[in-house]
Amino acid sequence: MKRLIATALLVTPVFAFAAEGDNLLNNGSFESTALRSGGWHVYSGIDGWTVGRNGVEVRNNVSGSAVDGHNFVELDTSANSSISQSFATVAGATYALSFSYANRGDNRGAASNGLGWTVGGLTGVVGNNTSTTWATYSTEFIGTGQTMTLSFAALGRSDSFGTSLDGVSVRMLSAVPEPQSMALMLAGLAALGVVARRRRRQD
Repeated sequence: MKRLIATALLVTPVFAFAAEGDNLLNNGSFESTALRSGGWHVYSGIDGWTVGRNGVEVRNNVSGSAVDGHNFVELDTSANSSISQSFATVAGATYALSFSYANRGDNRGAASNGLGWTVGGLTGVVGNNTSTTWATYSTEFIGTGQTMTLSFAALGRSDSFGTSLDGVSVRMLSAVPEPQSMALMLAGLAALGVVARRRRRQD
């Protein structure tokens, strides 16, 4: 019985990767920047993100309210800009990308709005309309085992009126066991079978 329990304990860690993980992104809701309510500022850099040459506009209850926390960002500052962040991945693991977006109440029309995103080989465009209600976009992708980069860029007219972004997250949903772990699991299952057969013979 002791051998049976020990073998089971060896097998258990292989399945520990299946639980949903924490957000792999730093400052995904842009809360690390201190702004009073009604305040806004264009920054050349913010925690966790690489910022494009035209900066990133962080707002707190200005031309909208955050969907997560107090702050949110816009990437059409004085002109279209971008932000990006890199994160480590496990080869073959499934990841979930999620973010929220909305257009300003004083937007200049669909041609002025829009937000492009890319991660790995996936790309997309959201917000190229006049909706001022927060919407959430979600998708899944497979990790390469290398560092991957998530990027957002303002689209439409470069006129300082663009689509807002908030609540960005990348979470691991499930991981593929490494070959060593898989071999350990198979060996453990085989050992369980041997122990079970021996017990039946003894009985």
